[in-house]
Amino acid sequence: MIRYACRYPDGATGIALLLLRLCCACAAIGVAAILAGTIEPGHAYPAAALLGLLLALGLLTRVTALLLGTAVAVALPMGSAVHQLLLAGVVGCCAALAILGAGAFSVDARRHGRHVIQLGKRPHDRGDSD
Repeated sequence: MIRYACRYPDGATGIALLLLRLCCACAAIGVAAILAGTIEPGHAYPAAALLGLLLALGLLTRVTALLLGTAVAVALPMGSAVHQLLLAGVVGCCAALAILGAGAFSVDARRHGRHVIQLGKRPHDRGDSD
């Protein structure tokens, strides 16, 4: 059985993954605001900005999504009921991003696999018995 899985999908799927990354990056700042009440804001906001930037660029996406998902899970009980519902959705988005990866419109795709290989014609002196 041949299994086909595109590692860095493009087209509509790649755009959807880009939007998912950008939404998770924006959510990182919101999570930092919630966590700022429990940890020092001088640590929460720079860490959130770094995670958001890495996600927006698509650099180390799976690891960054896991880190953000963990931070959101920690912040989940600290919010109100409405915040908890929104944060639960962000945990789901981070999990999906960690499973699916960055997509074609990312630094990860450029570094690890979206290369086009051009195959030229074989020269006549190789392998031809004519």
